[in-house]
Amino acid sequence: MEPIPSFDFFCLGSQYQKMETKTDQAEQLIQELLDLYEKDLPKKWSITAPPSQPREEEKKTSQGLCSQKDFSFFLQQIEKSRGRALLYPYLGSGRGKGVYVELLDGSIKMDLLGGVGVQVLGHGHKEIQRAALRAALSDVLMQGHLLLNREYKELSCKLLDLVPKESRLKYVWLSSSGSMANENALKMVRQKNSPRRKILAFDRAFAGRTTLMSEITGNPKVKEGLPSYDEVLRIPFYDPRDPGRSLKVLKSHLKREGDNIGAFIFEIVVGEGGYKSAPREFFVSLFEECRLYKVALWADEVQTFLRTGRFFAFEKWGLSKYIDLCTVGKALQLAATFFTEEYKPKPGLVSGTFSATTPALAGGLSILEILEQGYMGEDGFISRIQEDIVKLFKELKEKSLIEDYDVFGLMAAFSLRDPSLKRTQVFLKLLFQKGVIALSCGRTRVRARFLIPAIIKTEEIQELKTVLIDTLSEFYTSSV
Repeated sequence: MEPIPSFDFFCLGSQYQKMETKTDQAEQLIQELLDLYEKDLPKKWSITAPPSQPREEEKKTSQGLCSQKDFSFFLQQIEKSRGRALLYPYLGSGRGKGVYVELLDGSIKMDLLGGVGVQVLGHGHKEIQRAALRAALSDVLMQGHLLLNREYKELSCKLLDLVPKESRLKYVWLSSSGSMANENALKMVRQKNSPRRKILAFDRAFAGRTTLMSEITGNPKVKEGLPSYDEVLRIPFYDPRDPGRSLKVLKSHLKREGDNIGAFIFEIVVGEGGYKSAPREFFVSLFEECRLYKVALWADEVQTFLRTGRFFAFEKWGLSKYIDLCTVGKALQLAATFFTEEYKPKPGLVSGTFSATTPALAGGLSILEILEQGYMGEDGFISRIQEDIVKLFKELKEKSLIEDYDVFGLMAAFSLRDPSLKRTQVFLKLLFQKGVIALSCGRTRVRARFLIPAIIKTEEIQELKTVLIDTLSEFYTSSV
């Protein structure tokens, strides 16, 4: 079996280094690289089953595809190396365009998961690739917090420029993952509010997979076998049938342990908890109560950042003035912790070897600049996509193919007739076979969730509609 071919940038990279200050020539070379990538792409992008054998023209490309036999072997190698199989048989070829991604077996999928929220502008976006190529030819691949390059400075300044005027957030600290951004926020809170050690969190919270973030996370499966540190106090998330219950529970916690509570971490749209949100008044009532006890308000926007039609979900919900700390990640290509003057840490508390790779820093800046160009606001592209997805899900509900749904900008989810985890996973695996990649969320009522790329087109939503109707119909028929 021959090794998988890969596209070699290094010979061109050495030419780039020799150009020194010849900017025009350097940009021309980058454009040639982008043209080569574009030339190597499939002629047509739509959901496609894997060919019985690699197409003749593909055998000659720099990327190359593989047979189904080799594809299965590669998946087995991954399982053997990491100790468990992949959730889906996904191994990309390194090529994609917009909502579509090509797998190494030659199949083309509609990617509505995007690495669980990373590819907010889809695959193969030229401007992001251009920024990453420039950065990849820098002197260092990875940047830290002690010795920085220009990309770190530019992204940090841009992030602060996007903070709403009504907000008190004044500083930002970059990190390599959402979990680390949350860990940094927790340390800032505890240093400022010492000796308070307890944290308020919703029962549907998901904060990450480090030891303490797993404790904050509400799902017991995420922390199976881990010790409990008894540092998290739970608040039920918004229930329209009993909207006052959350405030009652919060008041009870504060009355009993108010002097020992340092912060309230919350998601405005609970992600892993089921893609649910609440009216502004719900959050305001909780925030005002926390303020009476000087409890820090910490917005976890690792998943919602850049997705709701505003850069920050707290801005869209009109909550900017309340936020003391905010963590973001995923779509940014790295993560960050925003904080006010009050929660500015003393030197030495937050640091770390890595901030992010130089291409990630440059790519993150490129994404922010692109999204400023007509994507945000009431009439922006994201709001229009939300309208189209709501229309689609409404039609599915009218056909009795789904039970309920919610759409928040680029975050969308629906429940099946049987919202159990087992049945939802069966449906999602069938959907993957049909060519659409999605994931589950929620616990008691599990839902199929979609992280829609901001570049999805009307005709692609129509293709999604066709696949969903076909898959749901087959799923229910086979379940009888």
